[in-house]
Amino acid sequence: MDGISKIIDRIRADSEAEVEAILAEGKTRAAEVAEEFAEIEKHTYGEAIAKSAAESVARFERLKNIAELEAKKAILTEKQKLLAETFAVAEAELAKLPEAQYTELLAKHAADAARTGAETLVFNAADRARVGANVVAGANKLLAGAGKTASLTLSAETRDISGGVIVSGGDVEVNASLSALVSLRKNELSPRVAAILFE
Repeated sequence: MDGISKIIDRIRADSEAEVEAILAEGKTRAAEVAEEFAEIEKHTYGEAIAKSAAESVARFERLKNIAELEAKKAILTEKQKLLAETFAVAEAELAKLPEAQYTELLAKHAADAARTGAETLVFNAADRARVGANVVAGANKLLAGAGKTASLTLSAETRDISGGVIVSGGDVEVNASLSALVSLRKNELSPRVAAILFE
């Protein structure tokens, strides 16, 4: 029996030693795996941080570009409004010129717009009463001075225009209203007006 006990004790001791060796190897391997995972995690975390930072920078740049574009659009819209208001004020100021200057201005435009010299001049109701006859006389004088037919007449008809004159001859009308005159000069004058307003 003693022999069997010794064999069992030996088997037990060998088994325990083998278990200890397996446990030690397992612990070592577990430590290695844990270290590998820590390295992977650190690398992945670093990549995630770098990727997140890059995405944040890109998003910031996109938002900044959008904000700058919106700001430029808003500024351009305001500049266009100011230009439009400036030309509207210019049109209103032309209508307020002293009568002699206003008459001279309209007479010149009527004479320039006349093709045959026998057209009729159409005004708004206020201008017809205030300067109509004098504009016709002034335009005819300019035409005669240039050696052209000078038979312009004052139309009984009036139009809903801010001021100025419409030169009407048969099927052809030339719009020399104040809004048309200002509009014709808008492209030419806009850069100069913008320079005064915005610089």
